[in-house]
Amino acid sequence: MMNQKMKPAIVMQTDFSKDISTCTMEGVCMMVDPELRTFDSTHDIPNFSTYTASSSLAFVVDYWPEGTVFVSVVDPGVGTDRRGCVAKLKNGSYVVTPDNGSLTHMLRHPGIEEVREIDETVNRLPGSEGVNIFHGRDVFAYTAARLASGVIDFEGVGKAYPVEEIVRHTIVEPKVTGNVITGMIDAIDYHFGLVSSNIPMEVMKECGAEYGDVFQVTIRNREQTVYQGKVPYVTSFGAVEIGEPLLMNSETKTIEIAVNSKNMTDSYHIECGPDWTITLELV
Repeated sequence: MMNQKMKPAIVMQTDFSKDISTCTMEGVCMMVDPELRTFDSTHDIPNFSTYTASSSLAFVVDYWPEGTVFVSVVDPGVGTDRRGCVAKLKNGSYVVTPDNGSLTHMLRHPGIEEVREIDETVNRLPGSEGVNIFHGRDVFAYTAARLASGVIDFEGVGKAYPVEEIVRHTIVEPKVTGNVITGMIDAIDYHFGLVSSNIPMEVMKECGAEYGDVFQVTIRNREQTVYQGKVPYVTSFGAVEIGEPLLMNSETKTIEIAVNSKNMTDSYHIECGPDWTITLELV
């Protein structure tokens, strides 16, 4: 007998750590359908950072099969009139999330084909009515499971609304002026202290930069300079001495700055988002 096609995976990210809360979300998925498979992306998004939720999704959606259902729960507005939604991506996968800026990067890549507001009259865990502080379990995980299991199709999520109405964060677009490249800090790896810009690595080639070239790098939080120094553009960490800074191509094909074997984000208290800009000036 031929094996039945496996049901789409559910991949979760939250800002409330891997604890009993995420355990209950996984349990709800299995209550809907014991055959469903749930996976963790990250549960260490900084508290309330819907921008980081957005950039974290951008890191993973290209590396899961078509049809995957991503659940993103960073929800400082839980229990308010903010929309809960499911976005159908142009790569064939879905994101179940509050519509609060967490879809910003998905609008840019891979793109959002359609978005529907979750109808809680049908897509809410039975018995959870009156509880307004854990939509991650009661609405988002439950809806994701119903979608992944085939209990509902995408139309069964709820009413569609214009993609143009999706809440989005400001993005500072990268630009080149002479020998100066500017962009924003798009993502932070807090574990190793890597600082990723939104400057595509192709820009370095277009500007004639080569490995070994040195740039004057300035990182600002609004108008305040938090880091400035001369940094070589190299292939990887080992091209510089321990404790020395480097510019390199990140795994997301953007330009990244780091310090070999040190945590740069801790040392300079660097965060991400549109208030954080980076300038590279070829020396």
